[in-house]
Amino acid sequence: MIRKLFGILLALIVALIVIGFLLPTTVTVERERVVEHSHDVVFEVLGDLRHFTQWAPWLGRHEAMTWRLEGPAEGVGATLVWKETPEAEASRLWIVGVERPRRVDMKLELGGNEADSWFEVSDGEGGRVVRWGMRIEFGALDLVGRYVGLMLPGLVGRDYREGLERLDEYLARSPGRVPALPEDLAGGE
Repeated sequence: MIRKLFGILLALIVALIVIGFLLPTTVTVERERVVEHSHDVVFEVLGDLRHFTQWAPWLGRHEAMTWRLEGPAEGVGATLVWKETPEAEASRLWIVGVERPRRVDMKLELGGNEADSWFEVSDGEGGRVVRWGMRIEFGALDLVGRYVGLMLPGLVGRDYREGLERLDEYLARSPGRVPALPEDLAGGE
């Protein structure tokens, strides 16, 4: 009986390993939303991490979450660092490239993994199409990462969709212009 259970367990482990190697090593998640705001205003808000702190879906989600800005507030080098709890490892988002007026490229460091992230702004039917995306690659032997990658479109996609809704609401506070920042952020860090 024990031999049979051991054989079943071994077969299950082998199957999980084989399936893991067949899973994709790259996962891309993108969500988009049409917003009725000017192209310049949308791009200005997306390229300034001070504004990002006002509409990001996860900042403030946890009571113990802390965050800070490092480097310039906008453009290449602007960095947002946050921790969900005091014991948690810090996560980072930083701008690595800006193609005005259509794209902001970023890097995201989350849980020891690094991913490419971006905002794209284009004209579309009914307004500006804002696309928020992320691409993460897992190593050839990172089977756990590949299994986690199966869940990312649902988890990250939900956050990106919520974030784009919050962005639209944030922009609607100041129709036709960039929303004013709170006093403690207005001068940058």
